[in-house]
Amino acid sequence: MMMLIKIAWRNIWRNPTRSLVVIFSLVIGIWATVFILAVSDSLHAESLKEGIEYKYGHLQIHSTAFKKRQELGNTIPGALEILEEIQKDPDVKAATARVLTAGMIASAGYSSNVEIRAVMPDEEEKTTLLKTRLTGGEYLDIDKRSPVVIGEKLAEKLKVGIGKKVVLTFESPSADLVSTTFRVAGTFTATQVREEETMVFVRLDDLTRLADMSGQANEIVAKLHDPGKLNAYIAGLKNRLANTDLAIENWQQAAPDMAMVSDMIYQTDIIVTTIVLIVLAFGIVNTMLMVVLERFKELGILMAVGMNKLRVFSMILFETTFLSLAGGAGGMLLGFLTIKLVYRTGINLSLFSEGLSGWGFQEVVHPELGFRVYGIITVAVILTAVLASFYPALRALSLNPSEAIRKEI
Repeated sequence: MMMLIKIAWRNIWRNPTRSLVVIFSLVIGIWATVFILAVSDSLHAESLKEGIEYKYGHLQIHSTAFKKRQELGNTIPGALEILEEIQKDPDVKAATARVLTAGMIASAGYSSNVEIRAVMPDEEEKTTLLKTRLTGGEYLDIDKRSPVVIGEKLAEKLKVGIGKKVVLTFESPSADLVSTTFRVAGTFTATQVREEETMVFVRLDDLTRLADMSGQANEIVAKLHDPGKLNAYIAGLKNRLANTDLAIENWQQAAPDMAMVSDMIYQTDIIVTTIVLIVLAFGIVNTMLMVVLERFKELGILMAVGMNKLRVFSMILFETTFLSLAGGAGGMLLGFLTIKLVYRTGINLSLFSEGLSGWGFQEVVHPELGFRVYGIITVAVILTAVLASFYPALRALSLNPSEAIRKEI
């Protein structure tokens, strides 16, 4: 076996120009794949962070009636008691309750349809980090009457600043229109422009008092210490609550649009990697087939003096594997160094900011790739090389030694 390995290694460098061209091609292909996957995975991670950390949490609870019709009156039975029970769970990092309703916000010169989110300030800060997104003013935990936090772009449209009054109008559970004055306490920013234009935050106590529904909520959001235990926790929670009027969902079910983007990115990664591997496979097949054709006489002599077909097959397989390992290692190293270098400054995608914001992506991407992915790509390259070497190797095994010795190349 060691002799075959030595022969295979020497055979590679009998034509160094061709071998270096193949290795360089592998390096470029794998480097490009690694870098594309790093950018893609970083965009994916940012999108998930945006959705989970700032909006959806790991799991959400609603009433089944609210899932059918998102009306203010479709509340969770015993919402605050359920929230208190969840907050006591050791697996839960933080949890909060909300009241959600559609409404209208108006200033002296402009009005707009909005989604009103009534939150518990302290619990919301721990669960979705809303306070960290403020760009001006104060949070909802101030000791002032009827504060509201609105998006920067909505503030521009309304032509209002911190401390200015706006009027919120919404429909109460009894179908009465409730219209009252709120004062802008702060402004926030969001990756998705639409959220800055259509979402406002008020205190849960203020809205439930105005709507005459104190102590009620129609959404509970929770985050776990270990997201890997999410499905098991949800299954246990369903058994504990045992209420058919409740819909307990993970973030994929609560936010199908975000789950769709996540699946789309994974599928794109698989497609890109597959295309690169197919191209590499064709390159390897072409190169090794040329090697076999050029060495007809040599292979015929080896088989004539007693080298069996398995050893000939193994020799060509070793040659292909050595080429692939050299190109793969070079591509991985170059990709790793490129990612580390670019990570410091990030990639500015502001040119595509309008399109990216619609999907919840940041303008500046800091590419990063887990070591698990490097391992997967390495295994995939080796398997591709081995499979690609089968045809040239089988072509060599089909030689008739006596004819191959007499053949002129």
